[in-house]
Amino acid sequence: MSFSINTNTAGTRALNTLNQSTIDLSNSIQRFSTGNRINKAADDASGMMISDTLGSQARGAGQMIINANNSINMAQIKDGALGDATSIMQGIREKVVQASSSALSASDRGMLNQDISKSMESLGKLYEGAQFNGQKLLSDSPGLSSLSQIDLSSVESSQASLEMVDDAMEQTSKMRSDIGATQSQLGSTINSLSTGMINSLQSESSIKDVDIAQESMNMKQLENLRTAGLFSLAQANAQPKNVISLLSKMEA
Repeated sequence: MSFSINTNTAGTRALNTLNQSTIDLSNSIQRFSTGNRINKAADDASGMMISDTLGSQARGAGQMIINANNSINMAQIKDGALGDATSIMQGIREKVVQASSSALSASDRGMLNQDISKSMESLGKLYEGAQFNGQKLLSDSPGLSSLSQIDLSSVESSQASLEMVDDAMEQTSKMRSDIGATQSQLGSTINSLSTGMINSLQSESSIKDVDIAQESMNMKQLENLRTAGLFSLAQANAQPKNVISLLSKMEA
């Protein structure tokens, strides 16, 4: 066994080991505090790239789900307005049918015209108020233009007007049918996006998230290594002093 005073090789080795165990322990503490196995590219470069891609996919799917839900909300508002419009049109149709009778006087027809004018005014306000985030949803105002041409001045004009009302109601029903189909399609899209988002998040978690049980054991081991490193460094630093002390005794 050789002894050295100028070069403390054992101390250098012990210090290097202690520094490494300290760094490893610091990284383990960081993994605990963040809950992530990968906190920087040096931890796992390829794993970080994959997890970032999966995270982006999940966030993109989440935003598309929000967009689809907004579209569904818009469709629901539009459908609700068209449902109310249908009710108003049904009331108008009743008055038109009533005006198709030859038993009505000119005064009666005038009153029916006034009632229809009020219904048309309500219909216009309904279309104007159908909005989502400041965007008008029924700017085409289905049936409004044709219904404004209703004429109840005679039996013949009333019967002709009845066809216009029926056409307007048919147009509105067709629009509601299309909206329903769109809502169903959006619902299916949301289900598909949700499944994809969950799968992406699970995959990202399996790559990026730390295993708490495993990391607990790893941290305990690193703490023990650091303690052993401190002890080894103390012993290595004491070696030159011991050599000097031995030489002093030999000289005495």
